[in-house]
Amino acid sequence: MAASSNDDLFPDARNPEGTRVINNRCLLRTQDGHRVVIVSGIVLAHYSVTDRMAEALAMVSLVEQGWATQIQVAGAFSQSARTLRRQQRRFEDGGLAALERTNGYPSGRPRLAPWRQKLVHNLKAKGQSNCEIARQSA
Repeated sequence: MAASSNDDLFPDARNPEGTRVINNRCLLRTQDGHRVVIVSGIVLAHYSVTDRMAEALAMVSLVEQGWATQIQVAGAFSQSARTLRRQQRRFEDGGLAALERTNGYPSGRPRLAPWRQKLVHNLKAKGQSNCEIARQSA
């Protein structure tokens, strides 16, 4: 006799709070500001929730080692498959250091060449508008 949907054999057996199932072998557990990626009962990665580089490495490792598909991993980590593919490409090209992604323009690198910066300052000192400066310095 088949059990109906209301007759659950183990009604209290649920995944602990903060647990996401990636697939039948992999789990993602978040607790107290830390994450653990578990594969077949073995910890693959353990990192702080704010550590984006470690998260990217965990995602790439799951896919590269064949534990889960890109779609499964991207869904569990609330990312797109495109983001995961981009991280895989970065890791292949530059290793772990390439996974660190800084926001904005690189620090310490001037936005304008020195000669162009001098030209812009001179034109601004003469009272020219930004549109006119853009026209002249282009």
